[in-house]
Amino acid sequence: MSYTTVIQVAGMFPTFTRNGPKGPSDTLIQTFVDDVAAEIDAILQRRFQEAYSTLGFPAWQGAFSVDQINLLEKINRYGACAQLAEVFESSGISAAAHVAKSFEDEFREFCNKLNARDADGKPLAQGGDYDYLFDPFAKVETPRAQLGGVAGGDQYPSGTSCEDSTNVFKKWDRSEF
Repeated sequence: MSYTTVIQVAGMFPTFTRNGPKGPSDTLIQTFVDDVAAEIDAILQRRFQEAYSTLGFPAWQGAFSVDQINLLEKINRYGACAQLAEVFESSGISAAAHVAKSFEDEFREFCNKLNARDADGKPLAQGGDYDYLFDPFAKVETPRAQLGGVAGGDQYPSGTSCEDSTNVFKKWDRSEF
């Protein structure tokens, strides 16, 4: 399933006339759209297996929210635009070189965020920017404190029993005592 259309991709190039004698055909543009959508689906299937495991990928994909669809459309459009701009560049349209680089950079950045990778392609320990959008049980960064604790937690229970804080940080649930 593609997330964008030929019309949306062609619209990113205001002077481009679709199916004209100098430009690529709609069929070729649709191929670009489908290729990029397959790349996006591969990322989604790898990253969010737990989220769709009970439904199956097609059903999970069919239930995407407006925000999910909008994000995937943008990624799909920029990837297809990068490929289309490369075709323009190879046809001798020199201005397309700058545009192709811009679309390619944006597409790679979006894919890295979706795939939880840094600019060098290495996995990010904290996950991707869009993880929570596609999996509500994903780990998210928060400004709230993530660990609780109590002073004296490293002490023997007999020495700190008067603190009345047995429920904090599993203080008395230590196997070493």
